[in-house]
Amino acid sequence: MTNKTSKRVFLALLWTGASFATWAQSPPELKTLFTFSESVNGVAPNNSVTVGKGGVLYGTTVSGGKFESGVAFSLTPPASPGGSWTEAVLSNFEGNGATRENPTGRLVAGANGVLYGSTMGGSSNFGNGSFNGTVYSLRPPSTAGNPWARTALCSFAPKEGPIAIAMGAKGVLYGVTEVGGTNLSGVLFSCAPPVSSGDGWSENVLYNVPSGGGSNFPTNLVIGSGGIVYSTSNATVSTGGSVFSLTPPASSSDAWTPASLFGFPNTADGGDPDGLTIGGGGVLYGSALLGGNTTAGNCNPAGCGVVFALTPPASPGGAWTQVVLHTFSDSPDGAFPYPLAVGPSGVLYGSTYSGGTFGDGTLYSLTPPTSPEGSWTYALLYSFTGGSDSGTPNGLTPGPNGVLYGTTAGAGSPGYGTVFSFRP
Repeated sequence: MTNKTSKRVFLALLWTGASFATWAQSPPELKTLFTFSESVNGVAPNNSVTVGKGGVLYGTTVSGGKFESGVAFSLTPPASPGGSWTEAVLSNFEGNGATRENPTGRLVAGANGVLYGSTMGGSSNFGNGSFNGTVYSLRPPSTAGNPWARTALCSFAPKEGPIAIAMGAKGVLYGVTEVGGTNLSGVLFSCAPPVSSGDGWSENVLYNVPSGGGSNFPTNLVIGSGGIVYSTSNATVSTGGSVFSLTPPASSSDAWTPASLFGFPNTADGGDPDGLTIGGGGVLYGSALLGGNTTAGNCNPAGCGVVFALTPPASPGGAWTQVVLHTFSDSPDGAFPYPLAVGPSGVLYGSTYSGGTFGDGTLYSLTPPTSPEGSWTYALLYSFTGGSDSGTPNGLTPGPNGVLYGTTAGAGSPGYGTVFSFRP
């Protein structure tokens, strides 16, 4: 890492910190807000939550509900401190045994309280029918207490629906799939709202992910300055995966421009990148599920994952610079990290799916150095026990007043999962 690059990362971190309010200084505290104890309310949240107006949390589960195929839910904070949060099922995802809609990705909050989400869809070889993949909207009722309306906006072949979406300018939704497309390795697409009244939403493939080694799936995506879309894939550059960008054209009739920003060629730098977030100065922070330490604990032989920073070049056309910020070793720091959240002063917060003191996952922070040439500081914030706090956390979402929110997929028996808050 050159001195120039170090200074650019350092300045970017200072800029990031200036854009956040100061979080309350108090001892770290985890609170379980809701436990999924009945199947009708949903079972096993599969992503972190989205924070809406009034601090209401929204999310999805992969099982439970009317058809045992998952639900979209809301969790409303109590009217007075210390009260109970209230869960409500907004929509039941359909299924018929072996085949189900398969909700994926975190919900996206739009205008007027509308939520957007995605399903992969599914099909069966046993006569149980099929469900198309979708990008869908969830529209709140005009009268409190009435059902929410779920509408498919863009449709995909069964099992070829998106695994994540993000919202760009003018309400356009962008998404990635893990299969399908020209190379059968997935696509990056747009799902655009109607231009005039009465028209439907329009889906357009922007990029066919190249075929390659590994498990061939892209994961989440983020949208940066100028509408550039960033995502990760296991199907480009190397068998360890890559980070790539897609730049919009100057004219709507032209093609988007793909560029590979970094390939993961060896285990030390990580492999199987699974999520990105954008910090100050356009620095990308990401987690890789595998790679790094391949010898400690349960890390043998694939590795327990890393957290990395990817810094843009000083001049257009230059190379991006990747730096590993932390390498996981299973115990006590955790294993298999999920996408990150950026806090004040550039502090990164994240979760690991497993590992830690009790083997059920962790919450952690990474604090940037005080000088350009310094190292990031890892801190273990919480180890899930697999008891009443559940386990296997799904990532973190920043909320008001510096509180982080997350979900657990569940640990032990019955292991239905939870929604929790964490104050660093």
